[in-house]
Amino acid sequence: MKSENIQPEKQLDYPVLLAAAKEALKLEYQRSAALISQLQAVKTELEQVQLENKILRESSYEDVIKHFEARIQAAEARSLKTEVRQNFLEVNGRQDDESFDTLWESIKNKIQIQDGEVIIVSQNGTPKFTLNGKLITLKDFLQSLKQDPISSKFFLN
Repeated sequence: MKSENIQPEKQLDYPVLLAAAKEALKLEYQRSAALISQLQAVKTELEQVQLENKILRESSYEDVIKHFEARIQAAEARSLKTEVRQNFLEVNGRQDDESFDTLWESIKNKIQIQDGEVIIVSQNGTPKFTLNGKLITLKDFLQSLKQDPISSKFFLN
């Protein structure tokens, strides 16, 4: 019989393997810690961007709201001017007086729109009332302007 040449298996060096495994785990832990740190930095940056987006969104909504409020106020002012002009023409005998724009510039601060109602206010900003306690109307206001010595020059006799 032939003798088989059997080589004994190498003995594994467990302490060396254990040291190598510990080193590999240490490297993986360091890589993992670095990735966690990067992930946290990305999360923080994402939160900041989301906050900035929220602020920008809110400010853009506010800008849109302000824009439309300004347009509404401008439309109300034009409507009010038209209504005052119409009342002016009625008081003035339906004759178109070219002096209305000058009169408007002098009285527009005395006329306000509050809660959809036209209110005549005095110089200190308080509403004007008629003698019977009602809020003064545009027609009454224009009549009072017609009797006022300064503004009466805008009305035809």
